[in-house]
Amino acid sequence: MKKQILSIVVTLGVIAALSIAGFAGLSGTLKANIPFDFMTGGKKFPAGEYAVRTGTSQSTLEVHNLKTNQAVIAISRGLEVRAGGKPQLVFHRYGDQYFLAKATDYWSGIELPMSKAEREAAKAKRDLLTMKDAGPEIVTVNAQIGQ
Repeated sequence: MKKQILSIVVTLGVIAALSIAGFAGLSGTLKANIPFDFMTGGKKFPAGEYAVRTGTSQSTLEVHNLKTNQAVIAISRGLEVRAGGKPQLVFHRYGDQYFLAKATDYWSGIELPMSKAEREAAKAKRDLLTMKDAGPEIVTVNAQIGQ
């Protein structure tokens, strides 16, 4: 009887650990060609080829320009995604300004909090449109899971 209980406890522990790991960050590196300039982690990046992955800490996201080697590590949080989703980067657009908001793969994802620059862009858009709930335009860029 004790062996059965121990076996059940161990199995449930492994399932819980795998579930938490699945929502803690990206399962691999995402590569994408981003066709516009964007901001993340308080830094502006030019259009180009990028690698995006969970940083050394599960609560960070690393964005790396593959041509210029420019990189930033931004604070993030795990994001629950539906199984079978596709790898993509999600941006919030305000006029001609783009802000990286999410990165997802087939099983998991990462969400970035609004930066000060994005909050200012959102406020400027609301002031311009005089609408309290004028949200960002959502722009997605397909990605591939790479090395």
